[in-house]
Amino acid sequence: MLFSVRSVVSMGALLPGLGCYFCIAYTYLFQFEKVLNFTQSDQCPNVHSILPPVSYSIGVWEPQKFFWLFIMFLHIPPRIFFLVLYRRLFLNSAPKSVTYYRIVSLYTKTLWAEPIGLIMVSVVDIYSHFGWKSLLNLSEFIFHDFVLMVSPSVIHAISYSIWIISFNFNMLFNIILHHFAGIRDTNSLYETTWRVKFTMFITGLFLSLSTAISYPLFMKFCSSTAYMSFSVAEYLLVGYNSFFYCLAYWEFPKTRIIVGVQDGTSLQKIRTISTIPNMIDKIPL
Repeated sequence: MLFSVRSVVSMGALLPGLGCYFCIAYTYLFQFEKVLNFTQSDQCPNVHSILPPVSYSIGVWEPQKFFWLFIMFLHIPPRIFFLVLYRRLFLNSAPKSVTYYRIVSLYTKTLWAEPIGLIMVSVVDIYSHFGWKSLLNLSEFIFHDFVLMVSPSVIHAISYSIWIISFNFNMLFNIILHHFAGIRDTNSLYETTWRVKFTMFITGLFLSLSTAISYPLFMKFCSSTAYMSFSVAEYLLVGYNSFFYCLAYWEFPKTRIIVGVQDGTSLQKIRTISTIPNMIDKIPL
């Protein structure tokens, strides 16, 4: 089966961003009373915010959370192709440097870690409202105080950290490899996309670090300003994530991907079309 990279980009990059913003818009359009009455009841019940964190729209409130799970079902398989594309691109353009290959290896790992973190962020909230409390009660009976370490809020925070840290490292590794592979010097388009990526990394890193500061401040002082700042940064980072990966739309305009069955067995073989190495050697693609 033959796919264009641009169709894969639409599913793997645009879909989660648009789906997340749809869930948020649905909340404001059809469930505005939840926004007006929203408080972080567990930690700071007296703090009201008209910008609830993204997690509530995609993982707690219905029917948005079911729509978001459907988006995840559609999004994850195409997202794997980004790993195939960029790894192939940077390896075929690689200088003879051990450090360069180590960065490619690390980049591959963080490309896997990011969707895993996103899945965990989505699923843990669902568990917390579908039998998770019963599981915690059982854990409390068996492990006593250990249950405090495995609460849904703690696992959700860890999952968010995995997602946001992996995303920032993916941006960093991508611009490093893009530069040292010499890709940005071959064409004005690749120079432009590199500059856009670099700008997004600097500003995205600032937004990411702000969430690591604003949320603990909220937890300690119950500050509505800190909570609002955290939510705004989250809303922006959703768009940042989608747009950063959407740049592949211009970086692989003619690339095709084949998904097939190898040697008549049930093992699936995913590979980029055989013309890619030549295309990469003659960048632009």
